[in-house]
Amino acid sequence: MKAVALFSGGLDSILAVKMMEEQGVEVLPLHMVTPFTGRKNPGFLTEMLELYGVKIHRVVELITEFIPLLTGPPHGFGRHMNPCIDCKILFLKKTKEIMEEVGASFVITGEVVGQRPMSQRAATLHLIEKEAGLEGLILRPLSAQLLPPTIPELKGWINRCKLEAISGRGRKRQMELAKRYGWRKMPSPAGGCLLTDPAFSKKLKDLLEHLAPGMAPNIRDLELLRVGRHLRLSTQTKLVVGRSEGENATLQSLATSRDVLLRPEGIPGPIGLLIGEVGKRKMEMAASIMARYCRGVKPITFICTGHLNGKLKAHPLPPEEVDRWLIT
Repeated sequence: MKAVALFSGGLDSILAVKMMEEQGVEVLPLHMVTPFTGRKNPGFLTEMLELYGVKIHRVVELITEFIPLLTGPPHGFGRHMNPCIDCKILFLKKTKEIMEEVGASFVITGEVVGQRPMSQRAATLHLIEKEAGLEGLILRPLSAQLLPPTIPELKGWINRCKLEAISGRGRKRQMELAKRYGWRKMPSPAGGCLLTDPAFSKKLKDLLEHLAPGMAPNIRDLELLRVGRHLRLSTQTKLVVGRSEGENATLQSLATSRDVLLRPEGIPGPIGLLIGEVGKRKMEMAASIMARYCRGVKPITFICTGHLNGKLKAHPLPPEEVDRWLIT
């Protein structure tokens, strides 16, 4: 018997895979990646295999498919900018495609009833599997005994008595199950979605509010949200200021010929990426903001490259003035 698993890499999804393997099921884990969730680096795949014996069958990128959910998810947002219900439907529709492609018979997830307030209530779980076209075919081993029997259980492919009845946000029972495997590093819960983070959601809302009518954010827009301090200088101009060497490098890699990069001359400090309308006045404003985050004798000289080139000197704006522009 073969099944595909919606696999986040967190404790619950690892346990779900292991519980099914113990019942003789060949499990093909699928790891979904969006601009806000998932990991596609080789190190993640290696860690899952070496530490937990889980070989991820496929990393599935759902970047362009996810973007429409940011502006009009049919089932709405959670507390912040998280379209959890529609996100899970998207994941499961793709999972169904792969299930049919590889000849699997059902789907496994690590979901736990009541663990997520928006998407993991019993009624919502049923709604999601119905809209994904997978009614009766999604087995949730950690909570199965709290839910109606699935087709794999009714057909005798899976022994329902060996499944769990876990509910809520606690992890006590999961930790008890995990100890049986003798893992040298105990898995942690899945890293979660950036869209549930209040600060990140604030930056995303600002981005969406300042797009031209009818426009959707592009991948570069979304990647930038992960980096630095964001300051809204006008409806058409934003400044992103690096907070570390790593963020400085990321800003440089994401810059285009339409932007202006500002870096302090002769001293270590943040790099700034000026996006949108980038005339001289906005560059001067950006330099004065960035000087606030630079150490050394003032004024600070900044080298500007990109859409406009040159040097300019700037005295730092007072902290309270800089705070006026901060998105987060």
